[in-house]
Amino acid sequence: MSDPHAGAGRVLARFGRRYIVALDQPGTLPAEADAVPRGRRLEVVTGDRVDCSRERELLVIESIQPRRNLLYRSDASHTKPLAANVDQLAIVFAPQPPPQKEFVWRALLAARSADIAPLAVLNKTDLADAATRALLDEVAAWDVPVLRLSARTEPQAARAALAQRCEGRVTLFVGQSGMGKSTLLNLLVDAEVRTGALSRRGSHGRQTTTATRWFDFGPQGALIDSPGFHEFGLAHLAPDQLIRWMPEFAAVQAPCRFADCRHFEEPGCAVRAAVEDGRIARERYAFYRKLWEEEAAQRKVSRGF
Repeated sequence: MSDPHAGAGRVLARFGRRYIVALDQPGTLPAEADAVPRGRRLEVVTGDRVDCSRERELLVIESIQPRRNLLYRSDASHTKPLAANVDQLAIVFAPQPPPQKEFVWRALLAARSADIAPLAVLNKTDLADAATRALLDEVAAWDVPVLRLSARTEPQAARAALAQRCEGRVTLFVGQSGMGKSTLLNLLVDAEVRTGALSRRGSHGRQTTTATRWFDFGPQGALIDSPGFHEFGLAHLAPDQLIRWMPEFAAVQAPCRFADCRHFEEPGCAVRAAVEDGRIARERYAFYRKLWEEEAAQRKVSRGF
């Protein structure tokens, strides 16, 4: 039997085409109920506010309420939405295993392109080396707030610093495997227990990994966990807009000779001039070129070439 007035709720987790939704007013349903979307074109993600109907003991997601933002990452073949309605992106990295500098750069770009405030979190400060400290100083120079923590050796101090930054905000945590992201999250919420419960429900008894998981934090905040992944692809970003989100590129005041300059080999390029005189690091310029090439390759794949 279908009830068109099951109400609105928040998507807490995703398992393929099945979801866990926390209804604002659950009534006779569980506070966190199983749900499926109406049709295959409805792209629902963790953090979405949704409107639902009820069919027996199952919720049906009928529509997605307007989003404040939506964070994506891309891989070689397609683009994946991570979460919606996020206030802050906590980018976790550590000295061991050695962090990929590009991962941090890419996550910062993704945050800024989605109008999400970035937060750089260095874990395992007791193992910090010169290269890791240099990366954190570089990020701080771009007006990104930074936290220096050690979840293993100073858990209480780490919890206090994280809680202060996350209070009243919806914070999505991302990081490569092994950086201690889950350990940091478990200082704030019992994420391991809740993740296991959600996974068992979403897979009907089989353990599974969700794309992202929502945990309430305080009266108005939330923490969103994501699985560790190796790369943060950005092929979904328009290359001609990259400079807007790269602070040292955006700081170049002089205009290029040509309005449509790609900053490759065009004459009179102000960006390449900034690379030559050291205002833009060659490593960052090479990163910019790499993003252009990735987007071009993605475009060929999507067109079937």
